[in-house]
Amino acid sequence: MTGYTPDEKLRLQQLRELRRRWLKDQELSPREPVLPPRRKWPLEAFWNNFLRDGAPWKNMIFKAYRSSLFTVSHVLIPLWFIHYYVKYHVATKPYAIVSTKPKIFPGDTILETGEVIPPMKDFPDQHH
Repeated sequence: MTGYTPDEKLRLQQLRELRRRWLKDQELSPREPVLPPRRKWPLEAFWNNFLRDGAPWKNMIFKAYRSSLFTVSHVLIPLWFIHYYVKYHVATKPYAIVSTKPKIFPGDTILETGEVIPPMKDFPDQHH
């Protein structure tokens, strides 16, 4: 017995047709993909509505807003971080940064005032 039986031939033909149909369904039409509308942030929606008529004075206001936003986010905030880091972590001035206060014992002299620390009082009746 050689070749396929009529039932097998019919089954193979149906499978080929299903594969062709499936491949045809995978092709996108010019309208696809259909995406949902993009949600806008409230500020973006405000500026889109504000600039809708294209008045020159509105464009100038928007440009001023964008440049001030850039200045604050790309200049002032980084400068503030740099200033903070230099002031509290890099500065080498004496007495600019006190990490730990020096220990003071009776009889020591305070450098700024020249005052001598008096000796401690004795408390014989207490457990100190």
